[in-house]
Amino acid sequence: MITALRHFLVDSWLGRVIAFVVFLSFVVLGGTFFGMGGGMAGLGGDTVVQIGSHKITPVEFQKAVQRQVGYAMQQNGGAADFLKTPQGRQEVGHAALRNLILVHEGALAGERNGLNPGDETIRGVIFAMPDFRDPSGKFDPHKMDDLLRVNNLSHQDLIQETRRMLYGRATMLAFGQTVQPPAQELDWMVNHIGHGQVVDMVRLPFSLGAVSTQPTDDQLKRYYQNHLWQFRKPEYRHARIVVMTAGSVAKTIQISDADLQASYRMKMQDPAEAARYNSPELRSIEVLAVGDEATAQELAAAWQGGQSWAALQKQYPKAIPATLNDARQTDLPDPALGKTAFATQEGKVSAPVHTAAGWSVVHVLSVKPATHASFESLKDSIREDLANARAASMLKDRQRAFEEAVAGSVTLDKVPADIGAFPLEGSLDAHGNLPGGEPAPLPGDAALRQALIEQIFSQKKDEPPHVVTEPDGSSFAVMVDDVTPGTQEPYEAVQQGVKDAWLADARKHATEQRVTALFQQAKKTGLRQALAGQKEEAMLQKDEHFSNLQLRHDVPALILKAALQQKTGQTAMLQAGDAYWLVNVTGTYEESSTLMQAIRQRLAAQMTAAYRNDLQETLGMSYTRAAPPRHFNAALFNDVNDRVLSMISGRLGQQ
Repeated sequence: MITALRHFLVDSWLGRVIAFVVFLSFVVLGGTFFGMGGGMAGLGGDTVVQIGSHKITPVEFQKAVQRQVGYAMQQNGGAADFLKTPQGRQEVGHAALRNLILVHEGALAGERNGLNPGDETIRGVIFAMPDFRDPSGKFDPHKMDDLLRVNNLSHQDLIQETRRMLYGRATMLAFGQTVQPPAQELDWMVNHIGHGQVVDMVRLPFSLGAVSTQPTDDQLKRYYQNHLWQFRKPEYRHARIVVMTAGSVAKTIQISDADLQASYRMKMQDPAEAARYNSPELRSIEVLAVGDEATAQELAAAWQGGQSWAALQKQYPKAIPATLNDARQTDLPDPALGKTAFATQEGKVSAPVHTAAGWSVVHVLSVKPATHASFESLKDSIREDLANARAASMLKDRQRAFEEAVAGSVTLDKVPADIGAFPLEGSLDAHGNLPGGEPAPLPGDAALRQALIEQIFSQKKDEPPHVVTEPDGSSFAVMVDDVTPGTQEPYEAVQQGVKDAWLADARKHATEQRVTALFQQAKKTGLRQALAGQKEEAMLQKDEHFSNLQLRHDVPALILKAALQQKTGQTAMLQAGDAYWLVNVTGTYEESSTLMQAIRQRLAAQMTAAYRNDLQETLGMSYTRAAPPRHFNAALFNDVNDRVLSMISGRLGQQ
């Protein structure tokens, strides 16, 4: 659902009508809501904020948050890491609300200045939307209805958003179109991104350290006494738990066949979505290209007669060989070559084909037929997507039923499953581990699991359960029915474990001494010279490239930072994880001129948009002075934002 939402609300024309103002991400309020006066007097729990006479409702705000997530994911290459932190979640909500405010401020400004798009104008804009057209290019009302229903929009929603878009075009979006970024600032950014560092580095695990002597019994006993916490059996508590989350509520939601069919049609009509499920015919081929037709005819005859690929390359050394695995027809660089490759039978060699670069002969190695995802194959995943999308709003509605069920069940065995609550029980320690040492299978994200553990270890044995509600709307109740106190393991019972721990510490210390000696030498002669002839030389990684353009994920963050920030000639000794690292910057490099030019063009476009948005923010601030946002309901804002983002996080596997 999130992928569909992203494409619908960012890539499609209809989505741009509804979400056009999302591209003005940091406008009007500058990241806070401290300018809103008036408190919440006269407002109920159905208004997030008021602009003029318009009240932004929870439903309108919920849709804005969903649009903002779609846009942010598009900007982050499909990633949703910003949902993992409270700050990221708050900024999504703030940006979504700022965008809504700007839409309505633009509409008010348009009205004040006499702008009033008529019904015919709005109808013409809607009828011209490509998303509502059939294959022949004509407006299709059934297609429009399908798209609106799947995205929980009415005809009136579409008309209102189209009117606001037209107001926005007239009052906001044309402002600052001619702005250009300063050349010096652009040069600095290109230089920062387009240049990188060349690094020699070596990773030396703690386990490499050699220990020449075994510990005595006295040494082990002393180590045991100094590290008693390492050799203690933890306290275990047996608890019964009932949990209700957006994910568990989703499993109880029924989706009609009509909604499933409409969602499937929308996926198949969206090119980006359809490409995820459907695959064209794929072919693996070998190609030999020559300069003239006569040579191509000889080569084709020999190949068709059974000559091998390798033998033909020796026989025709001037022929240019190429192979493609699982290629689409559009992957082939020449249309004539593509047509021939996909017209030749599997295992056969084609006749010579004339291309823009000369003559080519194609051998088709294998063919993978085209695939098309049927409704039946996607029905279950579509049902899950739609149920998850609706669960967030239903989670709060079922809160009272959950509380009543818990209040009427002292042992938590009478909580009905049909409200979306599910039970589990077991023993675990304060770290959330089972007696065997593996993590307990607690539900939800890290925050919910930690809240469950804390409740289990703070609640008294046999204390009546009560409902605990988390910020994301998830709820749970706990009953602790057994406590096994922690005990100190006697030395005799853990002697082997004490020895293993002593040896591990000794190996780490030995490794530290060795790495320190190498570090001191590397500061004088460089890392490569310091390791020359040493046993660690085989582990040296030479001439590794690091840049801000493509951050590497195969090294710890601390090592990445050192590789990017150290000066040429500097060596650093660092500890990351279970190893010491030596990092030596040996030089710098510059990306290719073609890539540098592409970087410059992309940065220029981004900076131009940023400056344009700054100018539009100034205009937006002037609109807010004429009609300031009033009566901000912070509690309602947080409630809606948390529920929507928790649902989305669960669907994306963030929990």
